[in-house]
This record gives sequence, structure tokens and C-alpha cells, in this order.
Amino acid sequence: MKKALFLFLAILVTVSMVMAGGQKSAATGSKTLKVLLSEEPAQLTALMTVLEKWATETGNKVEPMVIPYDDQLTKFPLMLRNRDLPDLVYTTRLAHLYPEEFVDFSKQIDTSIFEPKALEVIGKEYVFKQLSSLPIQFTITIVYYNIDAFAKAGMAVPTVDKPWTIAELFANGKKLQDSGAVKYGVAMDFSRARYDNIMYMNGGSMVERNGDTWKVAINSPQNIEALQTFINANNAGILPKAIWAGGSTDNPGDYFKNGDVGIYFSGSWNYNTYVRDITSFKWGVMPSPMGKVSRSAILGGTGLAIPKNSPNSSLAVEFIRWFYSNPANFQVFLDIDKGMSSLKTITYRPPTPQGIADYAVMQAEIANVTRAFSEDEASYWRTYKDNEYRDYLKQAVNGDLSASAALNAFARELSTSSKWPIK
Repeated sequence: MKKALFLFLAILVTVSMVMAGGQKSAATGSKTLKVLLSEEPAQLTALMTVLEKWATETGNKVEPMVIPYDDQLTKFPLMLRNRDLPDLVYTTRLAHLYPEEFVDFSKQIDTSIFEPKALEVIGKEYVFKQLSSLPIQFTITIVYYNIDAFAKAGMAVPTVDKPWTIAELFANGKKLQDSGAVKYGVAMDFSRARYDNIMYMNGGSMVERNGDTWKVAINSPQNIEALQTFINANNAGILPKAIWAGGSTDNPGDYFKNGDVGIYFSGSWNYNTYVRDITSFKWGVMPSPMGKVSRSAILGGTGLAIPKNSPNSSLAVEFIRWFYSNPANFQVFLDIDKGMSSLKTITYRPPTPQGIADYAVMQAEIANVTRAFSEDEASYWRTYKDNEYRDYLKQAVNGDLSASAALNAFARELSTSSKWPIK
């Protein structure tokens, strides 16, 4: 009798545990993480792979919401008003436009694991007094070089510990030309994000702090000097002047791919395209040169943000911790993305010795993102004037305006539009 009673009680306890477990499962269940994207999921393979990995491991689901980049500016405010928000946002600017609507990550995750400059530029915590986005994917200005051309000219490659100066950059570009190894010693994309590195290296900036606002500094003496240096190098034929003078719509990247350029300033996003496309010569990545004040690299990219009033914001926080705090999970993303790492201790692992060396140089460039660039980005000066700046640079390279006249003219335009005083 006692034995039967014991068995009955054991069965009763077991059934109760099963029922409790079932009730717990039904209570928590599988949740759906809505993710706002600006591109189709097929174009974001790395991000979708880690999201699906997380969903599989946790028993949750992922629902992509695709709204094109420009349309997000009008549709996201409607989502806020209607309380119809995604749980996770892949964005470059929404978290900056509406910082108060997003979760402050500084209270959710150990931010010391991130590359400080990537966190600073993409998260902009120092601007908004909260960290409303975390860097996931970013690119940076890097300097490609033609290894075969350097060998033919008998030139050694600068190192991270011993970079060239700006003067040495253009002098060695001329040496490459004179050797007959290349047609042009140096080339830069027709982009202010390339040219502005020379400005930052020389100690200049677009704007400067003026209390709670800004003052225009683009026409400072150091900026005029930097532009004149660039003009001189173009006039000397070291760079393909037609690119920046407006006489050609050619892509200088094609010049580099064809072996016509020895040293090429562009973005890190080109790297894996070149791995695939350049087969006629050896090439690599060299460190950026040193200006009068510093070295410079310009960083930009995308972050992950969580609307704090979304239905499953706490679930999104769980994903963020799973993704960034576990090196193996972030490594899965990097190995597919093949981009720069926003975490200090993890990098993409290229399959070749040259690739490993190149990525070490690229990753080291993060430290060369200047505070002046960060401040310029914080001002959002491009909301007032943007393409006009490059147009004035083009006129200066073409000889239509002097360096000082071009920058003074743009300073006046920016000041008039922004209501900021000229320094």
C-alpha cells in the first residue's frame, strides 16, 4: 500500500512538473523580432545569417521589414506616432535624428569591447549624451598601393610605425611615375571624404564649437594651405588632374585596377572587390601619411538601434547581447561581411598572408580618425550645404579660383545657410 502511494505521488509530482513546464513554455513561447532594413535581406547576408542563427538557438523568429533608405525619413516618424515600431533598426541616421526614441546602450552592454572611434562616430554618444546605436558595419579611408610598381621603382613601403609625410607621399608618387611603372603616382576618389583627409592632417576642420552651436572654419589658413598642396600635386601631374578639375567622369579606381596608378586613396569597401578583380599585378594596403598635425582616416558606417517603445524591445536587447558579447557570434558576421571590425579583439580572418597584413594596417587606421572629423560630423553641416563644397574644390583644382577664394566663397555660403558665424 505504501509502495503504491509512493508511486502515485511520484507520478503526480512528475505530471505537475510537466504541466508547469508546459505552462511556462506557453507563457513565454516563441517571439518575433521585427527588424527594419534599408535593403533587401538577400543583400545583407552577414546580418541575416546571425539573426537566423540567434533565432534558431533561442526558438524565436525574425521578421524583416524593408523600407528604402530615403523613405525611412518620412515613414519612421509615422511609426513613432502610430506606435507601430520595429524592434531592431539597421540604420545610419534614424537614431541620430530621434535619439530620445531609442534605447541607451550604455546601460545595456559593456561598451569597452568596442573600437572607441567606431563607437564615437556611429554612436555619437558625446553629441546626444546617450548611446542610441552600436556599430555593426563600417568602412574607412585606406591607401592602396601597387606592390609591383613599388618594386620596379626600388621603393620601400611605409609602415604603421613609420609612415610617410604628405610631402614624401607626393615625392614618392613622382618617383613612381619617373620609373615608368605607372602613369600617375597618386589618385583619389572624387569625394570630399578623400580630400578632407589632407585637411584634417593639416590641423583643419569644417567647423568649430561655438558654445552650444558652431562657427564656420573651412576657410582657415591651414585649410587654404592644405588645398594649395593638393592643387600643386594635381598641377604637377602626380594625380590625374582631370578627375578633380571636372574634365573627366572616369573612376580613379579603374585606373588603379588597370595598373595606371601607384597609390590610391579610397574606401575599405573596395578591398574584396579588388581581391576578386585585380589579377595582373600584386597590390596591398599601406598606412596613411602624416600631415603637419596628425594622420587622418574618415570613418562611416551603419549601426543597430532599438526603439525603446517597440513591442519587443527587451527581446532586441537580448539579441544585441548575444551578438556582441559572444566573440563566436560576431566572428560569424565578420567572416561573411569581410569588413572592418567594430570590436577591439576580433577581426576578419583573410585566407592569405598579404590579406592578413593588409587588414592589420586597415584596422590600425581606426586610431587615425580625428576628433575634428567627429566634431564636423556632429554639426551636421551637410544639411545646409554639401555638393557645393566639392564644386568649390573642383574650381580651385581647375584654376578658376584660388585656394583662398574657393574656401572663402564656400564659408560665406555655409554661414548664410546655417546662420553660423565665420571664425
